[in-house]
Amino acid sequence: MSQVKRLFEDLKPESYVLSLDIDDGEMSFTGKVIIQATNLVKTDRITLHSSDLAVINARILLGKNEIKVKSVELIKQNDELILHLERELKKNSVLEIQIEFSGKITETLHGLYPCHYKDGAKTKQLLATQFESHHAREVFPCIDEPEAKAKFTLELRTDAALTALSNMPVNTNKKVGSKRIWQFETSPIMSPYLLAFVIGDVKSSTSVSKNGTEINVWATPNNAGHLSFALDVATKCLDYYNEYFEIPYPLPKCDLIALPDFASGAMENWGLITFREAALLVDYKNTSLPTKQHVAIVIAHELAHQWFGNLVTMKWWDDLWLNEGFASWIEYLAVDYLFPEWQMWSQFIIDNFFPAQFLDSLKSTHPIQVKIDDPDEIRSIFDSISYNKGASVIRMLHDFLGADDFRKGLIYYLNKYKYSNASTDDLWEALEFVSKKPVKSFMSAWTSLPGFPVVTLENSKSGLGLTQNRYLIDQSSRKKAKKQIWPISIQSNVGKSYYFDKHADTWKISESNKLKLNYKQSGFYMVAYEDEHLAQLKQKILNKQLEPEDRLGVINDAFQLTKAGIGHTSTDEALDFLSGFSEEDNALVWDVIAIQLSSLRRVMDDDATIETLRPFTYNLAKKQFERLGWNEKNTDTHFDKLLRPTILSLMCSTRDKQILDEAISRFNKMEKPEDIHPDIRGIIYGTNARVGGKMTYEKLLNLYKTTDSAEERVNLACGLTSFEDEKLISKSLGYIKSKEVRLQDVPYWLGYILMNRKAKNLAFDWIQDNWQWILDNFAKDMFFASIPKYIGSAFSDESKLGEVKGFFESVPTPGIQRSIDQALESIQWQSAWKKRDHKKVLKFLENFTN
Repeated sequence: MSQVKRLFEDLKPESYVLSLDIDDGEMSFTGKVIIQATNLVKTDRITLHSSDLAVINARILLGKNEIKVKSVELIKQNDELILHLERELKKNSVLEIQIEFSGKITETLHGLYPCHYKDGAKTKQLLATQFESHHAREVFPCIDEPEAKAKFTLELRTDAALTALSNMPVNTNKKVGSKRIWQFETSPIMSPYLLAFVIGDVKSSTSVSKNGTEINVWATPNNAGHLSFALDVATKCLDYYNEYFEIPYPLPKCDLIALPDFASGAMENWGLITFREAALLVDYKNTSLPTKQHVAIVIAHELAHQWFGNLVTMKWWDDLWLNEGFASWIEYLAVDYLFPEWQMWSQFIIDNFFPAQFLDSLKSTHPIQVKIDDPDEIRSIFDSISYNKGASVIRMLHDFLGADDFRKGLIYYLNKYKYSNASTDDLWEALEFVSKKPVKSFMSAWTSLPGFPVVTLENSKSGLGLTQNRYLIDQSSRKKAKKQIWPISIQSNVGKSYYFDKHADTWKISESNKLKLNYKQSGFYMVAYEDEHLAQLKQKILNKQLEPEDRLGVINDAFQLTKAGIGHTSTDEALDFLSGFSEEDNALVWDVIAIQLSSLRRVMDDDATIETLRPFTYNLAKKQFERLGWNEKNTDTHFDKLLRPTILSLMCSTRDKQILDEAISRFNKMEKPEDIHPDIRGIIYGTNARVGGKMTYEKLLNLYKTTDSAEERVNLACGLTSFEDEKLISKSLGYIKSKEVRLQDVPYWLGYILMNRKAKNLAFDWIQDNWQWILDNFAKDMFFASIPKYIGSAFSDESKLGEVKGFFESVPTPGIQRSIDQALESIQWQSAWKKRDHKKVLKFLENFTN
């Protein structure tokens, strides 16, 4: 893809005065923008970004003199609006650009779009904006680039009965006939993608931070009773960041609003943070414990952006990770401070570390810092590398520098670049200046190279032999891989460490076969142990002599290495290793066990393996099931509550008669969702779907149609896509395009149905048949890049490779080629793993059963 010209190189906006007249009945708007700007080059044209806007009039003022606009040209391919002038402008001319325009309110979940919700029997809507990454141009002409920071003064004309919110407090609001005119205070200098407004019937709860900032949490009237948890977290979190960054929150107020329709999880618009309802609302009768944790994490993430991303912003999308990776790290720091009993740093490994390694194990991954030529490519890097790997290497750097120097370096960086833009190197230089440590040389490989290392160990009398190579899960990719070296600060379970920055080296240390390297998974690498060494670690695990983070790390690395065919261990041996974990009682260790068993079922994908895996799973999980049972107990710890759904899910997957009977009985007795505890509701739905028929389907569908809960819709979508009957599968696929399924929820429906081994072929057929509908609704959405990856994860037969490749070559796939490559590579490595180990796995499980 050719590089799009940066318009900011020619024109530097200083301020925008934007007036919009909203007609929500006609789903349209008219507007006028006045831009004060400096022309940076000698030219006879002014170029701005504009997408699907109709220009009514345009004027250019140079002081008091008007420069006539000869013609207006719209270049759709580049989203450019060109004003051709009657004469040439000198370099550094100070201009006033006035443009009157009109546009449409569309259902695309970006630009300006409607959110639909039920208020009793009535269907209502509110209007909201989503401008990241490059959708401000859909609402007004501008320089729609992160470096083009300016001040914004906004005026909205709305229906008089509605409330309007924006980044800044309301300056004045006046009723004029059937309209109300809202004038907002002028914002600080900020990037256009951070401008936001919401119009509708909304209610709020209010608090005040220690430094006097007004904090409001908003929702539609039907959800106004579910704001207290978010308000409490937001208030405490803002206070925490004020102290941590030593820079007061820069705006007079901070609004957080739950939107009924929202494409991603949340958006950090400065002073008006928008959320998907499930990421902000907590209904204590219907919200599960994991979702409650998720709400706290998302709030902490978006509030961190108010400093790191908004106050200081990346120069261009190449450094997206600088925003997202940092926020994905510090969210855990904040929530761990607010809720220490949640042990968030242990959960970080499951939520960030492993998902990042999974994507980064592909040859078709990308470095953390990735060149972006065209904004349309951005959607393919809003992924586990930018967010999860970014957070993981920040965590590694934090440990390398120490908490005090790391924080001081951040404060120095934020103060130096506040109200401006910065790059990754700027952050490294700030941290290096404060800590006096070689930050740039340590971090360069981790951010500029794709992938990550596996450290292979060899015990000898002289010490521990270390070799590092890039971990690639597909064997065929390793043959062509270039040699890459990462600087690794190796930490061990006995408190000893080693700095390893060569391809091979020897660590002179005694009793090396008792070491567990990568203590608490602090470094972004895997470890391949010799068989005897692994046996020693297993004994330590069974004796609870290793921390939970180390136990889950050993299990994960063992399975990921067998999938790749690295080392001496095959999958049957990894299962044998796992069989001794029935005494394990840590929820996070069980998360890894469940993930690996699920991966095995999905990839081996045959009836015989799945049948023989059931008694193995039952034997493994039975002891914890007997300890925890179906119902919450007064003696439960926080982690017991997190573990119960995992154990119940594993037990239900065994199809044991007593377990199934109980799951079916609970479903049949349920008159309303609240009759089943929210932590296990999704398991009850999914289990009944897998063994159920038409009556079960109709009950779930009716619940889906009538629920107001965003979390409940996700649970029910999972249930409705879990049936094994072909007619019911087809019915769910047909339902995806109905008005009952919100566009924001389509990713769940497609993701879940592709995970259903009885449905995945029908689902792929449906995607092929409905590709134009997908393009029309999601081509500019972040979800679009996930579709190929969902498909790639679903299939492990080499014969499917050509079919999937041929399909994507035959249809338009704007901006997602990297995702397509990742999908094809996933099919390739999964089919190779299946071909290599399937017979061994089946034999092991048959012997275990007998």
